[in-house]
Amino acid sequence: MDLRADPFQKTLATAIDTALTGTRDAAVELAAVGVPEMSLSEKLGGYGLGLGADVVVHHRLGYGLEPVPALRETVLALDLLHPDDVPADVLTELIAGKGHAATSGTHREPRLTANTDGRIWGTTEPLPDGGALRLFVTRALQNDGRMGWYTLDPTAPGCDELPGEQLGVPTRRLRVEGVRALPCHVTDATCALHRARIRQAAVLLGLADRALESARAHVNTRIQYGQPLLELQTIAHRLARLVAEAEGWRLLVQEAAWRIDQSCEDPSDAIRALAAATEHAHASTRLGIQLHGVRGMAAHSTVASAYRLASIEALRMGTTCMLWAQTGHAMTAAHEKR
Repeated sequence: MDLRADPFQKTLATAIDTALTGTRDAAVELAAVGVPEMSLSEKLGGYGLGLGADVVVHHRLGYGLEPVPALRETVLALDLLHPDDVPADVLTELIAGKGHAATSGTHREPRLTANTDGRIWGTTEPLPDGGALRLFVTRALQNDGRMGWYTLDPTAPGCDELPGEQLGVPTRRLRVEGVRALPCHVTDATCALHRARIRQAAVLLGLADRALESARAHVNTRIQYGQPLLELQTIAHRLARLVAEAEGWRLLVQEAAWRIDQSCEDPSDAIRALAAATEHAHASTRLGIQLHGVRGMAAHSTVASAYRLASIEALRMGTTCMLWAQTGHAMTAAHEKR
């Protein structure tokens, strides 16, 4: 297994950076360079390049402070569904970046309920705000106490979008009142969720890298006590530790992605990678704020933006404590099977 970036990955990273400098909506700019098409399966008309390409894409989105969470939700929804369950016209819009998909009940316990007639009720958890919502996949509690998977048209009568925000970042909830949904066959939700965790981990590492880079630039130029801040050992050691850890966590995420692509992952790989990336993003963005002092608290500063986005993205798939607990459970279960 070679974890070094190959020429394609380097070119892809440059393409993503360039796309984020465009004047159009980020999703449309990304679609112009083949995102999310490159990561979709060939059955969905994608290139099937695997998680290795996704890690590059989402790391650069985090680094660019444009995490585009609706993109990851779209890919997760398409990972969950059988190709026959995705309308061709909707898929075309999703690939072109003109619409997005969303999921509910995938990261946490379901909030929606379904009756025997296949009608759905309830209000979802906060969802990413990414423009037109074209496809909705949900796990719902059925009358018999079991969980079922459904798709529904978010533009149907009885579906209302409720706008909101988290730390200044727009969100939305979907309120559903008796909308008829279609049962769908999700064959491997666990694998789809593992892949989603890897993408989320890549975003968090990108945010951490941006905060650390900004902090390093600041302490090299900020003079205090007649010398650059970097000359103070307490600062240099803290920064060096996080920079070194960043490389290790990046390799951990890349290895977990490779194992999933090779269908030989340990059930705890993706959860552990996301838990580590979450902790690292918190530590890196906090240090960036501290080293910048008052400048770091300005809402428009790079480190403040990285801190705010990391605080939101770190909770999207569960808290750090929840993720480490899930890692322990997965490792224990895997050990008992051996």
